[in-house]
Amino acid sequence: MNTKLPTVYVVGDSTVSSFSDNYYIPRYGYGTQLSRYLKEGVRVINLALSGRSSKSFLTEENYKILKENLSSGDFLVIGFGHNDEKREDERYTNPNLPYTADDEGRGLSFKYNLYKNYICLARDRGATPVLCTPIVRLSDTDDYSGSCGHVTQSGGGYEGGDYPAAIRKLGNDVGVTVVDLTASSMARYLRAGHQKAANFHAWAATSGGVRVGLDGTHLNKYGAAWTAYEWAKAVSQSDNPLKNYLKDEIFPPAESGFEDAVNPDYREPEYVPFGEEAASRLHFKLPLPWHGTVMGDFGGAEHVAEFTIGGDGQNFTVGNQSVVPRGKVSGGTDGFGAAFMRLPADANFTASAVCEVLSVGDGADGQTAFGMMLRDDIYCDQYVPSLNSNYIAAGVAEGKAIFCREGGALKRGQNPLPFAAGCRYELSITKVNQQIRAQVNGFSRTWYDFDLSAVDGASDYLCLFAARNVTVRFSSVTVTQTGTSVRA
Repeated sequence: MNTKLPTVYVVGDSTVSSFSDNYYIPRYGYGTQLSRYLKEGVRVINLALSGRSSKSFLTEENYKILKENLSSGDFLVIGFGHNDEKREDERYTNPNLPYTADDEGRGLSFKYNLYKNYICLARDRGATPVLCTPIVRLSDTDDYSGSCGHVTQSGGGYEGGDYPAAIRKLGNDVGVTVVDLTASSMARYLRAGHQKAANFHAWAATSGGVRVGLDGTHLNKYGAAWTAYEWAKAVSQSDNPLKNYLKDEIFPPAESGFEDAVNPDYREPEYVPFGEEAASRLHFKLPLPWHGTVMGDFGGAEHVAEFTIGGDGQNFTVGNQSVVPRGKVSGGTDGFGAAFMRLPADANFTASAVCEVLSVGDGADGQTAFGMMLRDDIYCDQYVPSLNSNYIAAGVAEGKAIFCREGGALKRGQNPLPFAAGCRYELSITKVNQQIRAQVNGFSRTWYDFDLSAVDGASDYLCLFAARNVTVRFSSVTVTQTGTSVRA
């Protein structure tokens, strides 16, 4: 009698994979937690990799390992979708094409790729495939009808579509078990509401001992355990033979699992002033004295390349048009891409530019912002989810002109100024001694003794910035120093 227990192979993206990071509440893919619901002796080999789609995974060593080792009696759990949405040739797959067609000039078929390179591979080896729809992204508004539920819009030459529905249809068409984690995670999040549902997710940092930097895409260990529980429940109610290798009793994680997910070795980061060494590591290179950076709360350092930052010293293009909107100007934190230059903290100056909105993506919302900013500190391509330091902005946020952040609090503009592709704005910031004046299209506001030295006392930073699914062009950029400030 053959008593050999099967091996469960797992492939997928960052929502499935393992991590090694120093977050306050670290990231965990649900693939790391499947074993807690499987019988003792059933081995789980998690080959999932962060950032991969069902297409890009085919080029990885882990796919080669899968092909070399998957054998009769094993199981293959397939969890792709998050990155198949990305509007780039290396990762994008089209959810609208049938599983019988690989490419109709509209991009690689998502269904075909899953079928040909994963389902057929498993069946050819005598293994049993299990398809999983992607978990939802956490929605600030409990709306999972769009991108948070993996239903995307067309743009940039790439077709949008319903990725979970594509997986469900593929499973039905070819007779493969589908575990609908989109539906189960959505239902759980709606029951909990946004505030409690955030406890299922990773938190990157603390600020003054308060957790900040909510990662709405990636789970923490507690959330991963909950997702694995829902996966196990779905398998137990299916006719898939993997149900025979689940534990006899399956229980959801205890609420104490959230406290247990905290990293005991976490320490709050310290600010390091900008210098040549940091400048040398920046992804975007601009003519001196300008530099390009992505900083703050934008989802993680791996997303830097999803921004656009370029220019010749007098004209710059800055923006973000990724499928998942990156960056924000919100009540709690900021995140953006910027062309910036360093100025002495005691410098008087006048800076001006003409700003034109080139494009506004489907993900633009109340956290979209752009313009010219004078701020206290700068970070070089660094994910700082707790970023809420002081600045003054001659720009647009929430459809209003001129705003600032002071003492951690965002102080919104008062003058309505909507934005759309083609809109133009004349921007300026002038500093004379302890007076700073910001202007946008005739609107102006003046501050006296505004604190721009709480973090970096030696320098101020002038930024041409954009955040969250908007791309803008800054032209006729001039910065003229007019002496040294004198305190009255």
